[in-house]
Amino acid sequence: MIHVLRRSRSLVAVAAAVAAALTLAGCGGSGSAHTGSASSGKRTVQATNGSVTVPAHPKRIVAISYVAGALLDVGVVPVGTTKVEEPLELTPEQTARIAASTQIGAGDQVNLEKVAELRPDLIIVEGADFGWPIDKLGRIAPTLYYEVAKPSELVESAEKIALAVGRDAELKRLKDAYAARLAQVKSAYSAQLTNTKFSLVSTYGDGKFYIDTRTSWMGQVLNALGAGFAKESDRTDTHENEYSQEKISVLADADVVLIGNSGGKLSPPTEEMLATAQWKLLKAAKDRQVHGVNFSYADRYTSLTAVLGQIETILKELG
Repeated sequence: MIHVLRRSRSLVAVAAAVAAALTLAGCGGSGSAHTGSASSGKRTVQATNGSVTVPAHPKRIVAISYVAGALLDVGVVPVGTTKVEEPLELTPEQTARIAASTQIGAGDQVNLEKVAELRPDLIIVEGADFGWPIDKLGRIAPTLYYEVAKPSELVESAEKIALAVGRDAELKRLKDAYAARLAQVKSAYSAQLTNTKFSLVSTYGDGKFYIDTRTSWMGQVLNALGAGFAKESDRTDTHENEYSQEKISVLADADVVLIGNSGGKLSPPTEEMLATAQWKLLKAAKDRQVHGVNFSYADRYTSLTAVLGQIETILKELG
């Protein structure tokens, strides 16, 4: 289970895993509003914890919680980070790049002494409100906190982080490339997208399973494609809902079921669920349209694009 944005069994229970709509001064697009001249060496950035004066070109950044992936996406390697755990995945290249960074904690636990030893010029925290020590971190270096309450806010938060560290051009390239791929896939597979009902499922055992909606990590990609959703995934009131495995039949209308992989393979509880007689009766199971998806916790443009590529492969198979 992810430690910052928890599943709704525990978002109180990704506190399920901000976002006030913050405007970006002078840099069109949403993100952290920032003002001030880069030539002065300082600028003011608006974050959840208010207006913070930060270096215009930070060199030593400590990344706490989801921040590492957002920074690596735009070519910034933090000097320190909390442990990056599955299912929040970095690409193999990103994993190699971050290997030299110092681990300063895990989950919502941060070792302040280790942070101070790194002499950061900027600290960034992203995640649900777990009582992060923002004030204490702020005494070490300027600290930006971006609160995230639900999966659909993660990408916007990643954008704000990129803008806060002055990587506007890199962010634009990522956004433009993703938008172009979305348009390409949507055009090439419009019939399949229109005529197929997708559902998104996960389980951790205990006789329960979860159906993600169009506002979930993977759901936002399908939603942007204009895909059809099975009834229980065709919702916007929450990113996921819990069901007893006795109710697996609620997935009967799904043509395709997508399940997030953990480390590139389905989890043992998932394998157990897929082996049950009730699961095997589902249309998607009979048609062999149950697919594991890597990078399913799509929190930034790299993982969004990875999910999109896998969905394209599935659409090709649908003919």
